[in-house]
Amino acid sequence: MSSLSPKRLFLCVLALLSATSAFASFPSARSLARMAYDEREEVTILFGGRGTVDAATTSGLHASDETWFWNGGRWLQQYPATKPPARSAHNMVYDSKNGRVVMFGGRVEAAERAADATFLNDLWAYENGNWIAIDGSASERPAPRQNAGMAYDRARDRFVVYGGSRLTADGVTLENLFDTWEFDGTNWTKVSDAPEVLKPLLAYDINAGITYMIALSSSTTGESRLMYRYDAAAHAWVALAPTAMPTCVNEGYLIYRHHTQKLLFLGGLCTSGTPNAEEAWEYDRAANTWTKTTTNAINRGVAQAVSYDTVGGTVVQFGGTVSFAGGQTSITTLLKPTNQFASPNLTLRPTPRSLAGFQSDPARGTIWLYGGLDESTEFYNGDFWSYRAGAWSRVSTTGGPTSGCQTPLAAFDSDRAKLVVVCSGTDVHEWDGTEWKSFTTLSKEPSARFYGGLAYDPNLKKTILFGGYALSNYRHDTWTWNGTEWAELDIRNNQRPPHRGLFAMWYDPLQKKVLLYGGLGRGSVNERITRYSDMWSFNGTAWTKIETTTPGTRFGPQIAVNPTTGKLLLFGGLRAETIDEDSIRQFFDNDTWEWDGAAGKWTELDPATLPDPRENGSMTWDPVTGQLVMFGGYANGFFRSDIWAWNGTNWVVRPEPSGRGRSVRH
Repeated sequence: MSSLSPKRLFLCVLALLSATSAFASFPSARSLARMAYDEREEVTILFGGRGTVDAATTSGLHASDETWFWNGGRWLQQYPATKPPARSAHNMVYDSKNGRVVMFGGRVEAAERAADATFLNDLWAYENGNWIAIDGSASERPAPRQNAGMAYDRARDRFVVYGGSRLTADGVTLENLFDTWEFDGTNWTKVSDAPEVLKPLLAYDINAGITYMIALSSSTTGESRLMYRYDAAAHAWVALAPTAMPTCVNEGYLIYRHHTQKLLFLGGLCTSGTPNAEEAWEYDRAANTWTKTTTNAINRGVAQAVSYDTVGGTVVQFGGTVSFAGGQTSITTLLKPTNQFASPNLTLRPTPRSLAGFQSDPARGTIWLYGGLDESTEFYNGDFWSYRAGAWSRVSTTGGPTSGCQTPLAAFDSDRAKLVVVCSGTDVHEWDGTEWKSFTTLSKEPSARFYGGLAYDPNLKKTILFGGYALSNYRHDTWTWNGTEWAELDIRNNQRPPHRGLFAMWYDPLQKKVLLYGGLGRGSVNERITRYSDMWSFNGTAWTKIETTTPGTRFGPQIAVNPTTGKLLLFGGLRAETIDEDSIRQFFDNDTWEWDGAAGKWTELDPATLPDPRENGSMTWDPVTGQLVMFGGYANGFFRSDIWAWNGTNWVVRPEPSGRGRSVRH
């Protein structure tokens, strides 16, 4: 059956025309995010989640404050005017009376605050495109907690919350909670301190009008699987004794499916012998037993976000960690009404990434994107895309760079109308709009390196390569590419920037020179890493230091030149502030600066809207709209795939045009 209802079609068109939503490809890898299905808007809403450890930069864990919609065929990122603090391990349920999704509690990672992890007990509602704080009664409310059980009792219009865990006063030890609370939309009421069970999972059976709980016993060392129903009149949990239970209860998912009128249990971990394959169990209320359903085989997931889509009759799973494989994932999996798992096609847009080649091609009225570091951080993509009039199209070609193209650098040779892509700072590939030509066996070429700089100089009619990181150390050599061969310039040390990588480098049409700003590096393995805030210009034979006040120490910023004004726009990057002689604080920024080469100065801008902080994203000129556009990047354990446009005074999220509407479910 078709599940793209007229209401869904209307919402799709509305979202495409709205400036508050944009088609990023899908949320990046995360665990402990939460989802709930909004029956009024007919979309699944995802919020938060914990990213991977950001070991190389801020050295910690971070949570997300992103809001996403799953509309049945694709992900759609939302940008509400108000949003809750970032969090993970929270609760989200649908409030059918008020037609909104309600979120409670969770955990804020220590890396986001200068203290130990913080636990939350706040309430938020998502309705009419925005998050709204629900104050509730201030005199009494549940203690802050993570991983509580929560359900919405439709018959009584009550939220039921049980248990979870919190930090004790020492800020280190986790304490399990065994309390039961009800929230009537205005006031919290504590109703019970029993039973004492761990890892509670709650779900409301609409057909029976009963809230159920599955949990682990807190009084045994083994895995004792327990089940309860909530007696709302007595405010008590009544123990059940099903004749069969799911194999593993710990870290599973409990859902009520409308089309079967039964509870569904997915996943779970056993104390020993956890099955590799995902399992699905249904609860027969009349027989008081769980029955394992027949499904196709997929890997079991942990710490996923899970919800039930009442229109499609589909269970939606996102992210988490794949059991026995390790590492967080951004996989979306659907459990169809036929109890078959399926993976939707989400390859119509570039995946989240950083360090991609992203260059304007005015001759062909498009932007080219090549490769970039995949969000798995394990390999570089080998895909090639065209971005024209706000729409992505994957370009199928033969030859050219491959997925082994590490830290691809891209520049557009405006005299020959060719895109120049350099892989690992040495292998050259050129794209003429129709086919690739590769130069990988030249007699003379730069040594392999990463994180260097590349810019085309129309005065010299050559592409300039500078610096980078060569595994053991940073470089400060300068090379030129004329379309046929490489040439290294013999420049004395006092006439070139110190060794570095991850700097900003561009051709300044007002100064008619290639300029360089920031980065980090060191002269030798015996020296300490230096984070730079200096600027240099290149006249074709030597570099000259520019004496000016810069936006400060940073590396990996997003930059692009506006050809109509000749000025450069800079966004964010990774900043570094000195704490004392032996330590620094690194943080991702989202400030916006403009460089005026004629005046020789930087000016910080104050746009009303700001994209999320990031580094190593891509920015270039859009020849169709006449605006600068920014794509992707990385910050705090999350990769991005969003697109923002700079309209001259403000940042604006750029959605895809309505001509590429959303996918119908399969």
